[in-house]
Amino acid sequence: MDEEHVVGGTRIGWRDIPPSVLAWAEAELGSPIVAAVDELGGFSPGAATRLQCADGTHAFVKAVGDELNPISPAMHRRESAITARLPPSVMVPKLRAAYDDGSWVALLFDEIDGRLPRLPWATDELDRVLDAVPRLHDALTPCPIEDVATVGDLWAEQFDGWRSLMRDGAAASLDAWTGRHLDRLVAFEASWTAASEGDTLLHGDLRVDNILLSRDSVVFVDWANACRGAAWFDIVAMAPSVAMQGGPPPEAFVTHDAATAAADPDAVTTIIVAFTGYLVHRGTLPPPPGLPTLRSFQAAQGRVALEWLRERTGWP
Repeated sequence: MDEEHVVGGTRIGWRDIPPSVLAWAEAELGSPIVAAVDELGGFSPGAATRLQCADGTHAFVKAVGDELNPISPAMHRRESAITARLPPSVMVPKLRAAYDDGSWVALLFDEIDGRLPRLPWATDELDRVLDAVPRLHDALTPCPIEDVATVGDLWAEQFDGWRSLMRDGAAASLDAWTGRHLDRLVAFEASWTAASEGDTLLHGDLRVDNILLSRDSVVFVDWANACRGAAWFDIVAMAPSVAMQGGPPPEAFVTHDAATAAADPDAVTTIIVAFTGYLVHRGTLPPPPGLPTLRSFQAAQGRVALEWLRERTGWP
């Protein structure tokens, strides 16, 4: 795979966390921390570390401060609020405690004895994920968190990529097919919120770096983007990254999901239009603080999604 296809930001390590956060984690665990193994990958500038205590306790901590990225602490706060309210039947790490001093936010979880899926995607591991996602959605339908944001609310400001490109007069910088159909893409994009409606609590950000494979379970982590919507949204939004990272083409990937197969094809196409516009537009922006590889990753997904869109619409 090309370097841009690898999921990874630039993380700090455990020893870079402020002493107050380190002391909090040790106090919560109730035993001296004797080993800390930093995890790589994912798009956060913060630390993600597996901890071992003197009494044999194992835990996982993630911590970030606003000087690393001004948005990341709010993402941790939202993840804490969502994770604490998920039903016990859902395979997610148990949240032990949260720390928030107004600048630094840290979340302490039970450690999962698992690993990220291999890249390029292995067929057997991808099959496990495809089997697990419907079970996850079944457990979260109807949505168990009444006041969670809808997909339309959460992504309202981001899923306007085609409209943003048109407003910016960027049509000349687009490929010929996109330039010819920009008006149609804008029209489709305008109705995406209605197409996404549903009563399933979605993960909202399924990617390889938000999935752990244990011996007998698939565990979904990083719930900061959880939202209410159509059950098939998660699979459709995951499809471009899967194809980009060695999995099947997006259309072949989504046909393996029963919820997507049963959905209104026009609604699915509308979401593909909106998500592709998001990826293409975001891929043109400067990298956010502390996340130097995010835009190249989004741009690479955007190219895959755009090819999917051409094939799906059949527009000349």
